[in-house]
Amino acid sequence: MKINSDRAQIVDEREPVVMAAPPVAGEGAFAPPPPPAAAAATIVGSETVLTSRTSAFTPGTLVAGVVAIGLLLLGGITAARAGIDSSLDEPVVEVAGYTATALLGLIVFVFGLLLLVAALSRADSAILFLGIAGGVMALVAVFQPSVGEGSLAIERRFAVLTAIVMGVVVAAALLPTVRRRSVVRRTSDVN
Repeated sequence: MKINSDRAQIVDEREPVVMAAPPVAGEGAFAPPPPPAAAAATIVGSETVLTSRTSAFTPGTLVAGVVAIGLLLLGGITAARAGIDSSLDEPVVEVAGYTATALLGLIVFVFGLLLLVAALSRADSAILFLGIAGGVMALVAVFQPSVGEGSLAIERRFAVLTAIVMGVVVAAALLPTVRRRSVVRRTSDVN
């Protein structure tokens, strides 16, 4: 049955359709891929990708980390020299020019450990709290060096130095966080 229509002829005149002949068995059912030069020549448009990266630096965490490492070393060496297997208030040993007992060494070590955890977790409020608490304890030892009935064997000049260092930790914890943002723009052609 054949249908003649004017509309079919108009469509055929306006939109010529070119179709490839179907592949014949044995001649390869798949067409070869287009050459790379032809693919590169057909650029459709361009695509822009923005990559943003923000880095933050908190001076308080850096200062607290350095102080914490110093306290860990000082407390660990003191506790090791005095020995923690017997009485913690005897013997009195000298470390870094200051006298101390194993009890003071353990206190300094634990305080340094807490300060290091606060610094590594970037907890500014914890650093501020530990700095204030350490400073208050150091000031108590400045005015009353025989605190703990002499079981710490703390020297006044060590307590003054500790109070100054804790003041630096508090001041650094109050400094604002420095943020730096960088934006990278990459434009590439889309095929």
